[in-house]
Amino acid sequence: MLLLECEMPFEFKKIASHGTTNPIVARLSLQILKILQNCKGTKEAKDKIGLLYHESLMMKLLRCWEIKEAYTKSFAEAAAKYKPPTRPNEPVEVPQIERLEAECHNFLYEAKNYIRDLLYVVNKLYGTSFSEASEFSKARKKGKSLIEFATETFGPDDAKTKMLVEAVPWVEMAIGMRNAVEHPDGYSGQLVIENFRRDPDQKLSEPVWYRVKDGKNATEPSSIRADLDAFIHNMLTLGEDVLGFRLN
Repeated sequence: MLLLECEMPFEFKKIASHGTTNPIVARLSLQILKILQNCKGTKEAKDKIGLLYHESLMMKLLRCWEIKEAYTKSFAEAAAKYKPPTRPNEPVEVPQIERLEAECHNFLYEAKNYIRDLLYVVNKLYGTSFSEASEFSKARKKGKSLIEFATETFGPDDAKTKMLVEAVPWVEMAIGMRNAVEHPDGYSGQLVIENFRRDPDQKLSEPVWYRVKDGKNATEPSSIRADLDAFIHNMLTLGEDVLGFRLN
């Protein structure tokens, strides 16, 4: 396991167009590096962890945030254009969010890689050798998942273990959806993304996504808008907690 120690100051380089007013930048870059500066250990160890946060985790989560922000804007604009019909059989235009499927795919790509890179942080902290995002909760052959490692190392009632276990549902959701994109009709099935739809009562149903497998729903349809917000919040919190719990 790593010990952290303060030696030389970190160098800061502008690699993103977002400043510290963005909570992702403030919490995954500046805050993390300040924590590392006040810890015991080698400069090499701190630099590697700091780079993972500053140049990998932060950048991936910022990309997710940018996709979410663009989606929120497109959602509002599309919904504002909708005019319900005023008489039977009147033609009506159902607004659509452009590039919805592509942007959802991109979001899931960044989210899955964020989870994978967070496991690389765990490797630096605890000497583990995780290499795939799915190892968060599912072990490779003759290996252990992060959940199994935490349970055996810290105990099932430890705060670190409980924090990781609580993250399993949304982590598996993100990975399963991305795997359905990467390997359609595979183990995770297919990812279905539905744009705005007109309901029988002439109101709009907001875009949803879900997985199908063997002709049946593998997951229930859920709001893309709500899920993007939840994923970003959960990824940011988990990124902080993984390091924060190690340093306590």
